Amino acid sequence: MLHQCKVVKVAQRQNTPVLKGVNGLRQQCVSLDTVQSILIKKAEAILMFDNERYEVTVTLYSKRDSIIYLSAVNSGYEIIRASVDMDSIKVINRLNRIVYRTAMKRQFGYQFPVNFNDLQNLIGRFYLCDDLEAAEDDMVHMVKFEQDEGYIKKRIHIDRNSLKLNMFEFYHKKTEQYLMGERSDDELKVYSNFMVTKFEMKAKGGTILYNKEIKVKMEVNPRKYTFTELR
Repeated sequence: MLHQCKVVKVAQRQNTPVLKGVNGLRQQCVSLDTVQSILIKKAEAILMFDNERYEVTVTLYSKRDSIIYLSAVNSGYEIIRASVDMDSIKVINRLNRIVYRTAMKRQFGYQFPVNFNDLQNLIGRFYLCDDLEAAEDDMVHMVKFEQDEGYIKKRIHIDRNSLKLNMFEFYHKKTEQYLMGERSDDELKVYSNFMVTKFEMKAKGGTILYNKEIKVKMEVNPRKYTFTELR
């Protein structure tokens, strides 16, 4: 119980940072040292993929250095479920009853534009605590995390006043695969041609819970689904 009380206090402190920029992030890293998971429930979103548009509620769950899980529900029916861990990616398309699977790190050919840590860094500020030495504070608008790995360009920009994720870009110059996002007011737009198909999602709202354990189920009836291995 005492541990949970501490987590609640941490969540409250997140909303009223005393410092700004890198100093504000560093301050939060100290207060967030007990957080191991983030659960975002009932975020409202417009999801567009396969040339169709869906109004959905989104559940996003992240367990530190372990798994990232996403579920999108339209009118009480789950249309897509996805999970990412250090080694693999799995996407369940409920509409067409297809399960897409691939290794996170490809054995042959060009790598995906992101790895597990890249995706994790987009979900919560405390995941960036290990990378603060690479942060650049422009002292006016934003804190930048930028990295050029030759073929792959990576950027994460955080508003230095609110410490909210402002934009991100992961782009593979050779394959032209990308995962990008940008914030407009309280709405976050994410778009990508990474993995299964091109998609775009505009999301806002949701309830954030810390250190909440949920059951991640990615198994389906093999007699009803088609399995596709992506290489």
